[in-house]
Amino acid sequence: MALARSRWQSQKAMGNALRSVTVLAVDDHPRFLEAARAVVEATPGFTWAGGAASGAEALIAAGRKEPDLVLIDVNMPEMDGFELARELRDSHPETLVALVSAQHPDELPQGGADSGARAVLAKENLRPSWLRSLWEEHRGGAPAEK
Repeated sequence: MALARSRWQSQKAMGNALRSVTVLAVDDHPRFLEAARAVVEATPGFTWAGGAASGAEALIAAGRKEPDLVLIDVNMPEMDGFELARELRDSHPETLVALVSAQHPDELPQGGADSGARAVLAKENLRPSWLRSLWEEHRGGAPAEK
């Protein structure tokens, strides 16, 4: 039994490593979307799925593109990041959601804990190493190198 489980876990990790991780970013500031795209494209094993400027656009894009990871700005008009994270958790439970903010995560209003987001990051700290470690923690396997 342990041997069978070990083989399954190895196959699962290999499957995760054989395809790239698709990333959708959501922010009402085009400059951050450009920066997020550059970080994703500089991260081996990650692929840019696109950007969305609002929660409504993000829900449509998530339905069409089925990204593995969604980076969501906390402070957006109409639907804030917490609400969007909850919507994605309900509609796409397999998708990893992370919140990003211009504010330090400790300075954010309460609401993130029940949003379904797995992480909160200051935008200035978005780097390839953070994407990789977030994904590895979530899935238990590193994405493939490009």
